[in-house]
Amino acid sequence: MSRDEKIASILDEVLSRITPSDEEEMGMERVAKRLLERIDGFYDEYGVRGMLVGSAARKTWISGEHDIDLFILFPESTGRERLEDVGLLIAGSVLSDAERIEERYAEHPYLHGVVEGYGVDVVPCFDIRDASRIKSAVDRTPHHNNFVREEIAGLEGEVRLTKQFLKRARIYGSELKIHGFSGYLSELLIIHFKSFMNLIRDAGNWRPGKVIDIKGHGTHRHESPLVVVDPTDPGRNVAAALSLDNMCRFIDSARAFLDDPRIECFFKQERSPIGVREIKEILHRRGSTLIGIQFIAPDIVDDLLYPQLEKMERSINRLFEMHDFRVINTGSIVSERNVYIICELFDRELPAVKKHIGPPVWERTDAKRFKSKYQGKETLSHIYIKNGRYVVEIKRRHRRPTSLLQEELPRCGLGKDLRDTIREERFQIQSQEELLTTEDRTVRRFIHELLTHNDP
Repeated sequence: MSRDEKIASILDEVLSRITPSDEEEMGMERVAKRLLERIDGFYDEYGVRGMLVGSAARKTWISGEHDIDLFILFPESTGRERLEDVGLLIAGSVLSDAERIEERYAEHPYLHGVVEGYGVDVVPCFDIRDASRIKSAVDRTPHHNNFVREEIAGLEGEVRLTKQFLKRARIYGSELKIHGFSGYLSELLIIHFKSFMNLIRDAGNWRPGKVIDIKGHGTHRHESPLVVVDPTDPGRNVAAALSLDNMCRFIDSARAFLDDPRIECFFKQERSPIGVREIKEILHRRGSTLIGIQFIAPDIVDDLLYPQLEKMERSINRLFEMHDFRVINTGSIVSERNVYIICELFDRELPAVKKHIGPPVWERTDAKRFKSKYQGKETLSHIYIKNGRYVVEIKRRHRRPTSLLQEELPRCGLGKDLRDTIREERFQIQSQEELLTTEDRTVRRFIHELLTHNDP
């Protein structure tokens, strides 16, 4: 079998596993049509119309994904407050027989419900003719929908291959939890490159600053690693949410598939649960130590929670570095409403002595202040001069990372929703042993990946 034949065989196998069956397609269409009719039933009263958007509308969804996105299009002249109030009223009626309903918030409120096993979002928006003059961020979606539906015919399978490849690399999704490739971005890449393999071959040569402009109408300079100009809005970069690291992961994954085509590039292999002994052996070989912070996640959406967790991680790293604890790896995970921020450190305990560097000798005022502060005090050395500066060796306040976090964490820079939890001391500092003996297998697997940077 030639290399090209091997690749074709792999892609055929992947498609056979991810393409929805006729029964799945008909089930999705039946539920979507029924719910759309409910929206359209409000036309006479409110002048609204319904639209099915997203992968369900474009036939690019993957088997097993049962998500239906419905938009309620209000006349452009509608007031913002009326759109929100009436939009929720109509959405509630549309989801009247849902198994459960919850209110969510993008730029304005919408409803999410579960109907016959399908996750359904019902989102109000303004029916804007010019996508570059939207009144809210979601107003672009109908324009995206129309563009893709006109261009994607015959390429649906290529989009599915792309999405599955990105999912396996764990870089699919533009939400702030992931900073990856959105579904719309995946579709635009296929519209531009015409096939999954063309995309993969090109991606192997990408560099930061790569620009793709399908219509050749871009009007703005963007600083993002990847720029894909929105065909419906020349000033917008569809890839703005994509991080540099995730762009590079895509480049690396593309090269790996080209070098060694395997079906494992699309599907994760099952493996046995990570055991405590395995992690302890890894830590023994590395000679490092773990410490964790655990608290209950605030009741906020992921796009608010994850940026705050990233900020908290950065603050913790700075705190450790300020107090001479050397950080190797840091990461956070949310599992069953529990947040864990886990740090791998070089040092379990620091020496009692800390070298404190003072001002240059020639800075007379500062020098006098430094000497008056430490002269004759209970220091571990006399004041001396090194490289033109005063130096004194003092007793370290925090020798262990646990005491440092317990005392200083509430003073760190924290997101507004995490601040109350931490400042009210509703958090726990967890030792390495406590982290490893947790019954939560998700946390143990996360620790394994944090230490090995390997996705089992």
